[in-house]
Amino acid sequence: MNKSKIMQWTGFGLVLIVALAVSWYSMATMAMDFFGLPKWLAYGVSVAFDGAAIYVAVLSSEYSKTEDSGLTARLATLGFVGVSAWLNYQHAVLMGLGVAGQVFFLAPPVVAGILFELFLRFENRKELRKRGRVAQAMPVYGKAAWLRYPLDTFKGMSSVIKYRLESVTRTETAGGQMDTSTGQVDKTEDASPKPLDTKPVSMKKVDVPKRTRKKVSTPTVQELEDTFPELTADMSIAKLAQAIYKQGVESRPEIQRRVSVIKGQDVPLNTICKSVKRLEQ
Repeated sequence: MNKSKIMQWTGFGLVLIVALAVSWYSMATMAMDFFGLPKWLAYGVSVAFDGAAIYVAVLSSEYSKTEDSGLTARLATLGFVGVSAWLNYQHAVLMGLGVAGQVFFLAPPVVAGILFELFLRFENRKELRKRGRVAQAMPVYGKAAWLRYPLDTFKGMSSVIKYRLESVTRTETAGGQMDTSTGQVDKTEDASPKPLDTKPVSMKKVDVPKRTRKKVSTPTVQELEDTFPELTADMSIAKLAQAIYKQGVESRPEIQRRVSVIKGQDVPLNTICKSVKRLEQ
């Protein structure tokens, strides 16, 4: 862990400890002075509210690792923090303090709750991103593109959204099929037993022509250079995409694969779409 991380965690811990300590002191003092609770019980009042808020907040972060919603745990966290802040505020009112004193006692649990909520939200987002439940950022076209070519920019954005939607649909459809490794049955198919056909079947010899399946594979760099000598890795991505498009390849994903093979790196599909779009205009 580098020095900046240590300083961040140290500052976060100090602020959280001080905020909880002020809230703990306020609740314990109010419980002993105004409600007559014994010390051993008054010291646990803050734990019942602030401690419960922290526990429920940690529990809400665990929901990000499952398919269930953590809305209930998040609402419970806000509720415990709100009750703790209200009790501290009432303590200041009972002591006869002014607005400054009321804010002084009310602020610590709110500060602790906000800090902990921001930290857990960041951790939740990171966990969701690992699980693939966070959409990738949309391409940035810039203000100049929107001002000069609003329709083309909108069409480019729409093509990216449509491609992502089709990719998700294909993934969901493939996920419903039977997994041979786990033995799970496709939920979209009817698994009820079908009646057997008891009709006699005539045994006739039928000549079925043999069919050969043509294997389709992505060509290598050498094959592309031998077939199309005008395509070289020194060319720009836009020129390569336009040259392949002129050769009759209209599929954007296929153009993307060929350009990626020639360049030796992954080329974004959005770049291919924009390059071909310029050629079609």
